[in-house]
Amino acid sequence: MAWLALLATLVLEQVVALPPDNAVYAIATAVSDSASRHLNAGRPRHGAYAWIVVVGGAMALTSAAYYAARSIHWIVALLLDVGVLYFTLGFRQFSHPVTRIQAALEAGDVATAQRLLTGLKQHSEPGFRGADLSAGEIARQSIEFGLLEAHRHVFGVLFWFVLLPGPVGAVMYRMAEFVSRRWNPRPPVGTAVLPADHFGEFAAAAFRVIDWVPARLTALGFAIVGDFEGALYCWRRVAAAIQAHSSRTLILGAAGGALGFRVLSEAESARLFDEPGQEGAGLSEPDPRAMRSAVGLVWRALVLWMILLLLLTGAALLSRGV
Repeated sequence: MAWLALLATLVLEQVVALPPDNAVYAIATAVSDSASRHLNAGRPRHGAYAWIVVVGGAMALTSAAYYAARSIHWIVALLLDVGVLYFTLGFRQFSHPVTRIQAALEAGDVATAQRLLTGLKQHSEPGFRGADLSAGEIARQSIEFGLLEAHRHVFGVLFWFVLLPGPVGAVMYRMAEFVSRRWNPRPPVGTAVLPADHFGEFAAAAFRVIDWVPARLTALGFAIVGDFEGALYCWRRVAAAIQAHSSRTLILGAAGGALGFRVLSEAESARLFDEPGQEGAGLSEPDPRAMRSAVGLVWRALVLWMILLLLLTGAALLSRGV
């Protein structure tokens, strides 16, 4: 039933895209902000309490709704799965803006591409300005944004949806990612750095743990459907350079190797990959045409995991029949 729910959700979202400013997003924002206001007393443990209340509470409510739906009929449970996935996957929320940037660059309209990228990234990076970026850097940053959003909105959600019963895993992953960002906001560009607020430390640490396996499966998926040797080489270089490397660096490094062009920033690429005779891991510089390759990589990886999930579902049904 998990495979059917995922397929139905992907089709539904292609027909009716979920607007970014929807009621569920507004509720999640209000709840997380309220928890931050009322439970933030200046110690890291208060952030842990708030995380349990917000993320644990969302999981508990979802679990109760799922088992109630199952007690009625499996079709009701399926509809609940699709409804929850519709609000947690959000594939088109980032794919369409990236496609518009790609179209502007291919038409030679760099100014429009700069404006679109600025609007896209200001939600997570207040104060971001893309007015001085070249076409190649706009393409690179758009690809970076799209690949990370594909992981957070699709592949990470898919992993936990399959692993935990019903839609509980999808809710846990998205809420954990949301509060990690919400309680650890980036300061606007050009502003003074304020003293650290420890309230969001637990949320950030919890999401790193939750995202550890999904991030590596996302990177593996990109490697399988792209240039496997190139992705593996970049993966190894990232792992060797940074022992506790972030999921972001791992995913973007592997994706760059799979695609054959640089996805990480120029400074990151030089620091991680440069060695005599193989500067920048031999990756070419991104250009507007590279955006089509990145979109294709995401779709191929999605098809790969859907096929694997279908095979696992079929094997489970056959074993029950035996």
